[in-house]
Amino acid sequence: MRPKATRRRKKLKRAGASGVLATIIAAAVVCCSRAPQPLLVSGELRGGNVLLITTDTLRRDRVGAYGNRRGLTPTLDAIAASGVRYDQAFSHAPMTLPAHTSILTGLTPRRHGVRNNSGFRLDGAVPTLATSLRSAGYRTGAFVGAFVLDGRFGLNRGFDRYDDRLPVARAATFQFAERRASEVVQAAGDWILGNGPQPAASSQQPLARSQQPAVRSERPWFAWVHLFDPHAPYDAPREYRDGRAPYDAEIAYADAMLGRLIDRLRAAHALDRTLIVATADHGESLGEHGETTHGLFAYDATIAVPLIVAGGPIRPGVAVDAVAHADILPTVLDLVGVAPPGDLDGRSLAAHALSNDRPIYVEALDAYLTRGWAPLRGVVQGGWKYIDLPDAELYDLARDPGEANNLLDRDGRAERLRRLLAQIESTESRTAPAARIDANAAARLRSLGYLGASRGADAHLFTAADDPKRLVTLNERFNTALTAFTEGRSDEALSGFEAVLRQRPDFVTARTSAATVLMSAGRPKDAVALLRAAPPDAASPLLLAKLGAAMREAGDLTDAADALERASRANDQDPEIANDLAVVYARLGRVNDARAVFRALLSADPGAATTWYNLGVVEMQAHESGRAADAFRHAVAIDASYGDAWNGLGAALVQSDPDAAIAAWKHAERLEPTDFDLLFNLGLTIADSRNPADAVPYLERFVSQAPRSRYANDVLRVEAALRRVRADGRAPAPRNP
Repeated sequence: MRPKATRRRKKLKRAGASGVLATIIAAAVVCCSRAPQPLLVSGELRGGNVLLITTDTLRRDRVGAYGNRRGLTPTLDAIAASGVRYDQAFSHAPMTLPAHTSILTGLTPRRHGVRNNSGFRLDGAVPTLATSLRSAGYRTGAFVGAFVLDGRFGLNRGFDRYDDRLPVARAATFQFAERRASEVVQAAGDWILGNGPQPAASSQQPLARSQQPAVRSERPWFAWVHLFDPHAPYDAPREYRDGRAPYDAEIAYADAMLGRLIDRLRAAHALDRTLIVATADHGESLGEHGETTHGLFAYDATIAVPLIVAGGPIRPGVAVDAVAHADILPTVLDLVGVAPPGDLDGRSLAAHALSNDRPIYVEALDAYLTRGWAPLRGVVQGGWKYIDLPDAELYDLARDPGEANNLLDRDGRAERLRRLLAQIESTESRTAPAARIDANAAARLRSLGYLGASRGADAHLFTAADDPKRLVTLNERFNTALTAFTEGRSDEALSGFEAVLRQRPDFVTARTSAATVLMSAGRPKDAVALLRAAPPDAASPLLLAKLGAAMREAGDLTDAADALERASRANDQDPEIANDLAVVYARLGRVNDARAVFRALLSADPGAATTWYNLGVVEMQAHESGRAADAFRHAVAIDASYGDAWNGLGAALVQSDPDAAIAAWKHAERLEPTDFDLLFNLGLTIADSRNPADAVPYLERFVSQAPRSRYANDVLRVEAALRRVRADGRAPAPRNP
């Protein structure tokens, strides 16, 4: 039974699915009845805590409170039963970073400028929910589940603690670009309940009440908890898989972990006066309209999201009119009594009566930005959706929730919605600055299925051939090839990219991705040939940058510098192009030019670990080991999982401070256990130290695992070192197999 909205006023009957027609008829009748009032009341949780929960890639139709009967979301359902459920909530963009930026800024992507997951960083001048609440005296913490929300993209501003730590990647891979919900909620609960050492939670049960620490601060808190698990690839723990599709299993797991957090906080009385806002950043297509995941289209499968507001005195209710992510920031601030920033796109759902005539702006620009396809923008109003593309679309969402029947040629409202969208697009917009996407970041994004490069396509007149609807099959082939490369199936990936290019030679990112595969296989000359074969109208800074990198690997340093200089002139905001250019300068012996580029990069972004590492390499080449060690120290201080930087630090210190070099190399070895050059240096350096017996495990592993074809002479040296260490009498004798 649907709860009634009984507030501090007369009862107001809400129209459900069965009452939609009556509501429409009533709205058309001129009468003296008052407009519906908001279900929330301004200031009703003044000074209260705020818990913002975002479940990544959660379709609205998988939540029990929205009608699903599979029992996947008992935690979200319980929250919804005690609060206000918004039945027509929309994401402005079907991608993680732009959607969360709208949630945290109260702005649409047009206004905050973050348009996809890889090319942008939120402008430091834009206020956020965290900056507003911290200014009001809140302590603020964020706990995110994937690299796509790494602090480098700008959402960390205003948070006292921004926990974007991920599991350490092994063997130079970046498959661990996300962490499970159990780790996220444990970290969030520890912080909310006081930041002190906490008892370890059982893998199955929340902490008992007697184990709970008291909340140690009287300041209100704001915690953002982001659970990434429902995002592809779907790999829920085994106990959640039985009888469920892989996607549904991930949702069930994420909701169970959220339940663990809620139970823990409730037992500690941390929810007694806490506003809870639960939503998703976007949904998942699951094959609808030919799309497997999300990001290409703006159908409801990916932009219709759950939105629940609960806590404290908030009473149950259901709102059926359109709302959006940009409304969350002003609503939260209004409810807790904090003044909002000015000039927002969203509005407080407590201060304004809802209206189905309000336009909601939506976009899906990733294919435009990374592939050069037609940009997708649209508007939702009054139960209708208009999508502006070369083949434009119009859908009656009430009668056609699957958006299968394009009514563009059969309904006159398309032109009115097109003009409305044009009016929205005529207002002032913002371009966000470039994100720092170095090679490590690009690999981490690629492991999540996203491209780590490109900020735009050259403007031109798009035709029906550029419409994403006509290219969806090509998009799926490209994503399949991208996944194959991430999973180590390079030959399959290359075949896939080449098949895409035969159909669409101007698909720049397919060409640069194929070049990446060739370079990783030790075929840089083939990569150069492939890149040079691009059609003239496909030339771009991205292609030039990849051409320069391929030429560098092929040993053609002069032409590499020329290509990278041209790329830099065309896109001087891309730090990766400048970084590659500096590396080429260093290899050409132009050390001062390389230093100048790296120093300029670090002046703009002192938190770029890769730039510090590359500067360290340049200083090593210049025999400036002290400067090199300083640069490597900066790199590992920024990213403690940076194995190459720990290795470089050891090399820079081995002559001046062997003990410190050994410590650095031990860090590197844990991160890069199959780097046999590192293992060789570490083992021999320890063998010559005050504790030679400590070298034995490293030396034995080198002898047993290092490829003889490459390390035959080195194996002989290591075997001699082993005999010497054992003869010293302080090392254990070899064990019998």
